[in-house]
Amino acid sequence: MSTFDIESHAIQSAAAIPTDILKVARQHKWMIIACIALSVTVAAIYCVVAPKQYRSEVMILVEDQKIPENFVKGVDEGHLEQRIFLIQKQVRSRTILTGIVKEFHLYPDVTESEGIESAIASLAGNIMVEMLGKGPKGNFVGRTSLDAFTVSFVYDDPTIAMQVTARVAEKFIEQNLRMREETAEGTTEFFDEEVVRAKAELERKEDEISQFKSIYMGKLPQQIEPNLRALDRLQSELNVGSDGIRRTSDRLALVDKAIQEYQRTGLANPTLVPGGSEPDPLFRRLKELREKLIKLKSEFWDTYPEVTLTRDEMREVEAKLMELYGPDIFKPGEKLVDPYLRDLKRQRSELNSELELLKQRQLAVHAEKKDYVKRVEKAPQVEQDLLILERDYANMKENYRALLEKRLNARVSENLEKRQKGAQFRILDTPNFPRRPEKPNQPRVMIFGFLFGCAVGVGMALLKEYRSPQFRSPEDVEQVLGYHLLAIIPDFRLEYLRWRRQKRLAANAVVALVPGGGPSTSRQRSLFKAQQKPIADAGWLNDNFIVKWIPHSFVAEQYRVGATRMALFAADGSGTVVAVTSAVKGEGKTTTVINLGYTMARDLGKRTLLLDCDFTVPMLHRYVDTAPEWGFANCLTSDVPWGNCLAGFGEVPC
Repeated sequence: MSTFDIESHAIQSAAAIPTDILKVARQHKWMIIACIALSVTVAAIYCVVAPKQYRSEVMILVEDQKIPENFVKGVDEGHLEQRIFLIQKQVRSRTILTGIVKEFHLYPDVTESEGIESAIASLAGNIMVEMLGKGPKGNFVGRTSLDAFTVSFVYDDPTIAMQVTARVAEKFIEQNLRMREETAEGTTEFFDEEVVRAKAELERKEDEISQFKSIYMGKLPQQIEPNLRALDRLQSELNVGSDGIRRTSDRLALVDKAIQEYQRTGLANPTLVPGGSEPDPLFRRLKELREKLIKLKSEFWDTYPEVTLTRDEMREVEAKLMELYGPDIFKPGEKLVDPYLRDLKRQRSELNSELELLKQRQLAVHAEKKDYVKRVEKAPQVEQDLLILERDYANMKENYRALLEKRLNARVSENLEKRQKGAQFRILDTPNFPRRPEKPNQPRVMIFGFLFGCAVGVGMALLKEYRSPQFRSPEDVEQVLGYHLLAIIPDFRLEYLRWRRQKRLAANAVVALVPGGGPSTSRQRSLFKAQQKPIADAGWLNDNFIVKWIPHSFVAEQYRVGATRMALFAADGSGTVVAVTSAVKGEGKTTTVINLGYTMARDLGKRTLLLDCDFTVPMLHRYVDTAPEWGFANCLTSDVPWGNCLAGFGEVPC
């Protein structure tokens, strides 16, 4: 596996990150340069061969109406930003474009092959409307000091492009003026019809309110107070009538009692009928004589003297009564009526009539009161219905008033547009003659070609790197080789250089603690040089001895992981022999051995023996403090003792 593959999958297993892409691009730079050169060449050829398109544009200024708006308001079309869509549609209207295509014989090939509709569509597609100082195609970002816009047209002939642009602007202004007049006239007609309709509805609503008030007369909200006063009056009348009925009934009862007592005893009782006339004793005497005569006749003959005397006395009494009350008191066939009794009966008849009248009056008052109660109870509902009607009437009246005002404004606007005093469009600048083609845009095409070449080159490099037979994850190594992966060691040269730079900065900071030189500064410098002496003496080999000089780095941690896993394989306590080899020189055999061995001896406490079996270019002896006089080859070829070939690190059993 390449160094790039090992590092990329050790640090991050995702797809290529910017650093990885940069490394791939550095490895395949010639392929990327070739792709960029090819793409730029094609773009240049396209700029030379492609047909040229020229754009001519004309500026149109929107003039405010000539009469101030606080006096006369013209046809309101909103702000220019709001009207841009309508302007684009007007400029691209079929009426304008058809005449322009025929006048200038535009797109003859398209007209001949596909018809005039296709030519009109092509012309509409090449016309652009832009706001002055704003984004294209109505994508506005702010207002300018002038309300103006440009109309431009693209064509392969610059002269025709200029002429068509001028004609489009003229046609647009002409049609816009005509449309504004038509809009003003149509608005006036519309408001005339609306005013007539609103007036008819208002009159119908007035008639409806009048009919409602006539139907519910007496129950209207403004009549609630009179109805309540009438109820109070009727209640008073009912109370008075009740008192009158009670008094009349009492008097009638007294008269009936007096009649009954007089008929029974013949005596008048002034306490029963106070203020009445007194009865005549002759009537009582005549009554007694008649009763006596009837009794005598039942016992004796008519010739009996007592009977005769009684008759004579009766005649005398009758004569006296006739003398007092007239001869009509004794009518033939009628019973004799006592004037006192007749007076009592007359009083009873009058009291009965009066009582009947009082009761009828009481019933009438009750009925009238009931009617007023219904009126009062019905008043809230009537008031609600009337409020709804009056609210609708008020809304209609307000609408009618607003329509009248709008109709007046519409007529004023119509006169304003007919006299061309409203907001108008004016060509501010004549169409320019285009000298530089708009299409193709050479800078843009070249930049696009360069970017496209970069993208294609990098993509091909990544694709080639991806499709090459390399290991890309720890799982791939274990699956293909069938061995367990102990650890993945990334390239740590940059990390070592960064560590040395930090040490140097720290040493400078220590020296700077005592300004001005002197003995203290000399001692600090000597101390720092003494601390850095082993590193300086070791030379470039210290770059590989990462676990000794940077024990807390990520690389040292990976070596500890590998050493721990190796120790776990030999957990039974027996010694373990590990061989480290590679296919070619310079892939890191010695670096791996020295870092793993030093880690096992220092961190895991294992007695470790490192053997350098590279007899051609041995390197292991360069990492120890004092190199031995003899080596492994001398032990194998002569009788040199093993002890003379060993060298240690002093502080660790390695």
